[in-house]
Amino acid sequence: LSRVAPPIKQRTYFALVSLLVASVTLYTSCAVYLFTLESPSMKTIAVAALAAQSIFNLSRHRHSTFTAVYDTAIVAAAGLFFGLSSLVAPNQTVADQMIIIVSTLGVCSYYTIAQYRNIIVNRKLEQAQLETIQTQKMRAVGQLTAGIAHDFNNLLTVIRGNVELAELAEDDHERAALLDEAKTASSRAGKLISQLLSFSRKARLQTTVVRIDGFWRDSGSFFSSVIPATVKIEKDVDPSLESIVCDRNQLENAIMNLIVNAADAMAGVGTLRLESRPCPPALLDEAGLANASNRKFGIIAVRDTGPGIPSELLSSVTEPFFTTKAVGKGSGLGLSMVKGFTEQSGGELIIRSDGLGTSVMMVLPAEMP
Repeated sequence: LSRVAPPIKQRTYFALVSLLVASVTLYTSCAVYLFTLESPSMKTIAVAALAAQSIFNLSRHRHSTFTAVYDTAIVAAAGLFFGLSSLVAPNQTVADQMIIIVSTLGVCSYYTIAQYRNIIVNRKLEQAQLETIQTQKMRAVGQLTAGIAHDFNNLLTVIRGNVELAELAEDDHERAALLDEAKTASSRAGKLISQLLSFSRKARLQTTVVRIDGFWRDSGSFFSSVIPATVKIEKDVDPSLESIVCDRNQLENAIMNLIVNAADAMAGVGTLRLESRPCPPALLDEAGLANASNRKFGIIAVRDTGPGIPSELLSSVTEPFFTTKAVGKGSGLGLSMVKGFTEQSGGELIIRSDGLGTSVMMVLPAEMP
């Protein structure tokens, strides 16, 4: 009854209840029968059996269901039977009879009250758990809202900066280029919902073959515009990795998250390195992709020269809402979104930090399955 998944067929439910009633009745009847025997050892076994059944029922029942009421009634009835049977035994003094009556009523009453209190306490516990879950949901909604605002703010910074530069530009071609950058950033803002779906692993990715050289050429200026000018960007592009297979827009969003995180970690001053290269076998083993249908994989990496991530936190940085930033400075969703996108694309995310910076590597398929 506790393991069957609802909804349950009525016939199955009654069959299980009948089996439960029969088994409990048979067990209790065996204890009663042993108690009626003359042997003291059999009586001891009967009392032990009833005590074991009572303890089991107290530990099992959490709801005022039929089974809880039935188990309580049959155990209490068996206890009364034991007491009455002892009461009519020969050679009983009045004092012995009083002790038996008080003990029997006391034990049966205590068990019934304990069962009732057990149900009440568990109800309160479940109510507290529901309230805790609701509180966590509201906190998660708040953090999620902050995360969306944080990512939109990054894109709005790009749009605002390019528009302000376009107002100051004297050359028409320069002004047009800046406005194109602002237009591109605004379209990326409209795709932020896809990034959130990647976080939940429910996004419908538009997987295509992304040419690496064209990707860096088209997105390089956009990546440069989302971080301070005091952060130096270097690129290390291995031409032997010609393409990767993923959703291009999601890849841009993931890299944008990583470079913003890296710039924040370096406090706006340092060197940020963007890399693309084929994935070596050792790294495939580390990512658990060595047997992925003999497909080739590539690496898109973002490395910074910041203080790094403490080793005890490395396993937690991709958890949703986990962040080491100050309140209001980060949502804790960036790396979890990147991890969701990478895994949904058929790859894996690897993060390394040795105290001299952090390397975040997206291991992605380099060819169609």
